[in-house]
Amino acid sequence: MTRVPRYFFHVHDSVDIIDQEGTEFPSLEEARGEAVVTAGEILREAGRKFWKSPEWRMWVTDEAGKTVCAIKFSGERP
Repeated sequence: MTRVPRYFFHVHDSVDIIDQEGTEFPSLEEARGEAVVTAGEILREAGRKFWKSPEWRMWVTDEAGKTVCAIKFSGERP
């Protein structure tokens, strides 16, 4: 039986929200793809609240705690 790796999707939106559970993906590429989809969903749900934080960030770690990808968004209001 092949072991499926677990990845943890952490978010910073004024405070750090640490994923304690994680999600299994068969490959790093699939975990990275899911990071993009999940980030889009979170930002869409945040709507106007997005502007209350100077930077929004998601970083994905593997089971060893190594960051395998990160997504950052920031907005400017002139």
